[in-house]
Amino acid sequence: MKLMSNLSIIVRGSHLYSSRRLADYDLNAAEQYILMYLMGQREANQESIAKFYMLDKSTVARSLAKLENKGYITRRVNDDNQREKMITLTDRARSLKEVLSGLLDEWRGTMYDGISDEEVRAFEKIVEKISDNVAKTL
Repeated sequence: MKLMSNLSIIVRGSHLYSSRRLADYDLNAAEQYILMYLMGQREANQESIAKFYMLDKSTVARSLAKLENKGYITRRVNDDNQREKMITLTDRARSLKEVLSGLLDEWRGTMYDGISDEEVRAFEKIVEKISDNVAKTL
């Protein structure tokens, strides 16, 4: 039970940290994650984002609608599949790449304060394995 509590604190802390730091850009942590995913893609669809983060498509759809209204993304109908919308970043979103990356680096520094690089690598490897194990059950 203590493990789950600790993981919850880490995730919640990450979300609060991001949301506070991104308030000036009218962004929250969930929107940040979507933007960071899109920064690694030329374009993507809602399904690929939902699959990557293992989220419900409707949750992603709500975040995408907010991002579009804020001018951070555009959505267009896929020429090959009229039911699918392709999502791309706007220049406004692309201009935040360094801000978002810097924020992640800051959080990583805060989260891993006092922990050696070797311990961080071992921790991340274990968490990846646990995540893979959990994903197999879903």
